[in-house]
Amino acid sequence: MKELGSGQYGQVRLGMWRSQHKVAIKAIKEGAMYEEDFIEEAKLMM
Repeated sequence: MKELGSGQYGQVRLGMWRSQHKVAIKAIKEGAMYEEDFIEEAKLMM
């Protein structure tokens, strides 16, 4: 996976979904944000 960027909360990498679609994969640093906040952000991105 190619790294696209990084910041305060972690890294963003390029990945493939079902070998057809490019997707951004956000890897959060441990303790960087609350689980509830992460889930709300994931819902927003869906």
